[in-house]
Amino acid sequence: MEQGMFIHSWDIDKDIDELIERFKQLGCDTVAVNVKYHHAGVADLRQWHMHYRKGAGTAFTVDPKDHGAICPVSQDALEEKYGQLREACRREHMSLKAWVVNAHDSTLGRRYPQAAVVNAWGDHYENALCINDQDVRGYERTLIAAVEKVTDPDAYVMEAMQWMPSFHGHHHEFTLARLTQAIRYLLSLCFCGTCKEKAAAEGIDVPAVEHQVRKLLKKLLERDTTYGTNEETQLLHIWSEYPQLYAYQRFRMESVASLVKETAAQVHALGKRYEYIPSSTPFAINATYHEAVPIGALEGVVDTFVPLVYDMESSYGKVLDNIRLFDETTPVGMALNLGRSRYRDKEDLIGRIREAKELGSPEVLCYNYGMATEEMLRWMREAYRG
Repeated sequence: MEQGMFIHSWDIDKDIDELIERFKQLGCDTVAVNVKYHHAGVADLRQWHMHYRKGAGTAFTVDPKDHGAICPVSQDALEEKYGQLREACRREHMSLKAWVVNAHDSTLGRRYPQAAVVNAWGDHYENALCINDQDVRGYERTLIAAVEKVTDPDAYVMEAMQWMPSFHGHHHEFTLARLTQAIRYLLSLCFCGTCKEKAAAEGIDVPAVEHQVRKLLKKLLERDTTYGTNEETQLLHIWSEYPQLYAYQRFRMESVASLVKETAAQVHALGKRYEYIPSSTPFAINATYHEAVPIGALEGVVDTFVPLVYDMESSYGKVLDNIRLFDETTPVGMALNLGRSRYRDKEDLIGRIREAKELGSPEVLCYNYGMATEEMLRWMREAYRG
């Protein structure tokens, strides 16, 4: 089983050999380095510094001539550092993965609003690109080509290669209404011109769906209609009552499947592995409908699922069993969050990794080196070396 960590681009803007030696001491044989990220403010506990990523973009220089109608924005020029990291990993027989955040990009959403998701109220989500937009799909292909040229990784770990959910934490989002599952879901649906045209071509009555979504949102936001544990069942009932809305969900899932198939074929043609994070938000694995990820349709397409097993009540075994309801063969890895609040104690973390090993997980990747306390890194090291 591969054991590694996610790292940000600023983690490699130092002594690469020293960094690799630290990873070896922590029991890592794999590094998943980010090459393209969203905007963020990150407290780095290795460098004692707040990193303010004021825009989404790549951490290497971008040549607009290599891109089409949508060109990513370069936030750093670390291509030389990526080369040094690649050489150091090969020298130490460590696996190097390129971790790419794809359709979650507020910089591109502002720069190319016509390519952003449009909700039922007509609002553009500037932090979410529409994965049906042909320019967005062209951008994904040129991004992969650029990442390959700069990093030449052993594998790609693809994040946000699906629909982004509403209320993802984009620049002080506020609401006084309780955001139930149904409200979050309905506000995530894209009704841009491209989506409406494609859905209509598949026989969906799009105006009726859009009208129904607005009507449901009005009712759901007038008063809280949930009670007990009926949030999930309420959404299931909505799909059952409104089959055209369910058809629109299937349309969204097919859109994800086609994009993943396109990009996976491109990565495989490069001779590299395609690893897929099935939810950019740490939902439970059986709630990936928010991002319309069709697990069964990706069997035989992706090389490994890397679900975010972040919930304290979750476990590798539970996630694996739920994926196996739809996909019987694709290897399932695990991404863990090194936040202290995610675990009851040290044995909880160690037990999760031990379970993954025993159940045949091909890899465990921990998020994130720079933000983790030394205590959590020690726990991870004990788990990896145990």
